[in-house]
Amino acid sequence: MVVILSIFCLSSVSVYIAALRTGMAAKRWALAAFCLGPLVLPLFHSHKRLTLRRAFGRFSNFF
Repeated sequence: MVVILSIFCLSSVSVYIAALRTGMAAKRWALAAFCLGPLVLPLFHSHKRLTLRRAFGRFSNFF
């Protein structure tokens, strides 16, 4: 049980830092990661990609 709780806490902290770096709502993503654990990572990456596409335009290339 302690291992699972620590994994959820570590994923919450890592998603919080990543959301801060990309300019997204960090507290909301941290709460989602604390509740769902590492399962929120694919959703976070998809949302980050959509945010970048919305900011730079549909046909722009970014790496």
